[in-house]
Amino acid sequence: MSISVVRVDDRVIHGQTMTRWTKARPVDGILVVGDNIAHDKLRRKVLKAAANELKVGIYTVAEAGEKIAKGIESKKKFFLISDSPQTFAKLVDLGIDFGKVLNVGPMNTRPGTKVLGRTVALDQNDYDAFEDIAKHGVEIQFQLLPDDEPKSWTTMKKKYDEMK
Repeated sequence: MSISVVRVDDRVIHGQTMTRWTKARPVDGILVVGDNIAHDKLRRKVLKAAANELKVGIYTVAEAGEKIAKGIESKKKFFLISDSPQTFAKLVDLGIDFGKVLNVGPMNTRPGTKVLGRTVALDQNDYDAFEDIAKHGVEIQFQLLPDDEPKSWTTMKKKYDEMK
């Protein structure tokens, strides 16, 4: 498989992505998936500029299946990133294979979220999406930086449930 990282990161491509993750995991390009991102011309420009010399493809969920399959078959290595777990839930519900591990980075505080740890805030929609993804056999790892110890969905789910 040529997708070296599959990640939820609410900032998508930023300093940590370029200085830490691309150094820890080999990458030739970045596939970004999200209807909201694909339809936002300004955000598309900002993300491409943030990726420096790496190629960036930005796709809607409807376009993503074909692009992810090409990325998996490619000899080049790609990151697959979205700003929301709901996007990955849509992909697994459509039967799109993106691998068996979903890494979760920053999900910052928004209205209606519960703060579960350093830069991890989930709302009920996020929770439901992670449950859906996990039921499809995808391991979910919460990990801000490559050197951090990953935390499982089971651990984060328990924290969320204890806050109800």
